Amino acid sequence: MDFVIKKAENLSSADVPVIAAISIGDDLISMENNKVEIANCSFYHAEFLAVQEALRILNTRYLSNASLYVTLEPCSFCATVLEKVRIKEIFFGAYDPKCGAVFHNSKIFDHSLFRPNIIGGIQESRCSKIVERFFKEIRKSKNERNKVK
Repeated sequence: MDFVIKKAENLSSADVPVIAAISIGDDLISMENNKVEIANCSFYHAEFLAVQEALRILNTRYLSNASLYVTLEPCSFCATVLEKVRIKEIFFGAYDPKCGAVFHNSKIFDHSLFRPNIIGGIQESRCSKIVERFFKEIRKSKNERNKVK
């Protein structure tokens, strides 16, 4: 998890700094970051991209022996993707009361026949600060552009 958080802290991107990694045991299979803005695609979330890459690499449709490490609680789209691939475990950093769907809002796995092992809040304050810093910078840039006008 620490590796994923360090990657997010050092990410320089127009996208929300969320990093997702999929591993089987000690083997890293895939790692991706959000690419919604970069790719101009609303569903290019880190978790989706990491799952897609892991499925390709492993040439399979399920990840039932894999673990996901992600810096932010997955949204409903990503949680549903994780449900469909039957991911074994989900470890995430910051809770997301606004858009998260594992412990908040739609609570995808509460309504599913499949339930992975889920541990949230890992280094929560560190992960929250990454996202908060990103949005603070966006607001600062917007304010500076508005002052120029």
